[in-house]
Amino acid sequence: ESVFMRFPRLVRDLSAKLGKQVDLRLTGKETELDRTVIEALGDPIVHLVRNSLDHGLESPEERRAAGKPETGLLEISARHAGGNVIITVRDDGRGIDPQAVAAKAVERGLLAPEAAAHIDAAQAIELLFTPGFSTAEQMSDISGRGVGMDAVRTAIRELGGEVEMTSEPGQGSTTHIRLPLTLAIMAALLVET
Repeated sequence: ESVFMRFPRLVRDLSAKLGKQVDLRLTGKETELDRTVIEALGDPIVHLVRNSLDHGLESPEERRAAGKPETGLLEISARHAGGNVIITVRDDGRGIDPQAVAAKAVERGLLAPEAAAHIDAAQAIELLFTPGFSTAEQMSDISGRGVGMDAVRTAIRELGGEVEMTSEPGQGSTTHIRLPLTLAIMAALLVET
């Protein structure tokens, strides 16, 4: 709950600034996590929320034209799965266009033009995690600052977690953050002779 409580205001402010209508759904507020993990978790989730609002969700006009409800959905959920907690940030926006990501990667010299022609969704998502990579056309206080998805992955890996992203063009994107319940749990091997 201490992580989630900052999002209603953030989403309200950003959606007003971007001229978008957003329905924010928060589930799993009661999920418990190690305090040190909770403290480090805020910024990566804020980054994912900003990405969803700026890059993912379309304007009401675009959504109407695509046959979607004018109000976009942004869902942040947390749940236990074995010894892990899984935090999911999902939107029903435009999704990731592999060709657009590839074109940007070619422009930045990260990808050979011939490789760009054969890029698939999984490879495009992996490109988004390249340090300094951004698809924003210009820098703003919301995105394009060059602190991309690599910052999210680095922060989560430092906590012993992992970030996975899936996307369906036109349907939206989902990011799963899988974290250990506590940082005090260490991998151990017990040998008896």
